[in-house]
This record gives sequence, structure tokens and C-alpha cells, in this order.
Amino acid sequence: MKEISKFFDKFRSVAVKELKKRETLCVIIYKFTKQNIDIKDITIKNSIISIKGSQGLKSEIFLKKSKILEQILKETNIKIVDIK
Repeated sequence: MKEISKFFDKFRSVAVKELKKRETLCVIIYKFTKQNIDIKDITIKNSIISIKGSQGLKSEIFLKKSKILEQILKETNIKIVDIK
């Protein structure tokens, strides 16, 4: 039983890290856009952040993309290339 527990602990720790990463991204984006983004609306794949949301939100993020990317690099060690 301990072996199964250790196995699931690995997945739990990966999931927690992913949620914290997305939460941090939400906070950073909020600093610049003043709009709340749900954690479920953010996906990270191949160092590119994809955000589901309104066109207004996406436009605002696009206008402030360079500042947001700088802040992400400064606050975290996550290498993000682009935001879409």
C-alpha cells in the first residue's frame, strides 16, 4: 500500500505545482489588466500561455504583453515565450 501511496504522491505534487504556476500567472496578469482570470482558463504548452476569455481581455493582454512577460520571468523561473 505504501508503494501505491508514493505513486499517487508524485501526481499530486505535479498537480499542485501546476496550479500554483497558473495562480501566479493569474496574479501577474491581474496586476497589469485589472481583470480576473480563472485558473481553468489558462493553459501552458511549449512555453506559450493560452488564455480563454473575451476579446477585450485578449486585446489588453496583447497591448501589455512585453511587460507581463518581463514580470513573469522576474517573479518566477518559468520561461514563457508568448501569450495568446
